[in-house]
Amino acid sequence: MISNKRFTSIFGTVFLLSLFLCLIACETTPDVGPEPLGGFNEKVTTLVTTTVRGRLRENLSKQKLLEAQLPSFEKTLTMSQLMDELKEIESLKDLAYLIETDVMFELQKPEHQRERISFNNPEIQRQLVSAIHAGLKRALDQLKGGKGGK
Repeated sequence: MISNKRFTSIFGTVFLLSLFLCLIACETTPDVGPEPLGGFNEKVTTLVTTTVRGRLRENLSKQKLLEAQLPSFEKTLTMSQLMDELKEIESLKDLAYLIETDVMFELQKPEHQRERISFNNPEIQRQLVSAIHAGLKRALDQLKGGKGGK
C-alpha cells in the first residue's frame, strides 16, 4: 500500500506536469511588432482627415501653412511632440486639440485596449505619428481636389 505522503507527492507531480504540458500546448501570439495598430491606425487617419478637412475647408492660408509644415511633422517621434509642434503655430493650434481628441476618442473604444496599454511604446508612437501625418496629408490632398486641383 502507498503511504499518504508518497501519494500526495505523486499526485502533486502529475498535477504540475499536466499543468505544464497544458501551458505548452496553448500557443500565444506575442503583442510585439508592427501589427498592433492595424484597424486603429486606419481609424485615426480617417478621423484626422475628416477633422482637418472640415476645419480648413474655406481657409487657403491655413492649408498652405499646414502643407509647409508637413515635412517637419513627419520627423517627430511621438504624438506629444507632433501636437506640441502644431500648438506652436498659433493659427493651427486648434487643430492639435481636435486631433488629440480624435485619438483619445478612438483609444477609449473597447476594441483598442491593446493600443491603450501599449500607447507609450516607441513603435506604437511612431505608427501613430505616421497615421496622423497621413490624415493631415490626405485632408490637404482632398481639399486641393475639391478646388479643381488634383
